[in-house]
Amino acid sequence: MEVTPIIQRSNKIRLLLKISQNTPGIALVQGGSEHLSIDKQEIMTEVTIHDGETLMLGGIFQQKQQQHAAKIPFLSSLPLLGILFSHKRDQHSRHELVIFITPKLI
Repeated sequence: MEVTPIIQRSNKIRLLLKISQNTPGIALVQGGSEHLSIDKQEIMTEVTIHDGETLMLGGIFQQKQQQHAAKIPFLSSLPLLGILFSHKRDQHSRHELVIFITPKLI
């Protein structure tokens, strides 16, 4: 997060904000080596508030979809019966990044 404060008249502060959230992406294979990509979300905004007021920012969301598989070795690989000894589950989650900022003049 980058914050650039600009002090104005009447105890007001203008904030130039650049907020980013990086998360691991998919693995990329190139030339025999594996590299991890990075997913980046970024917002830029400008706000003017009074000295000592609290600003709440939200709006950067992260969604995840995961598949989990559980199985009993050997029994899960049996033809026709293997499905009785394994379980697959999909998990979906959504998170929001919320930031509170309280600038104070010193």
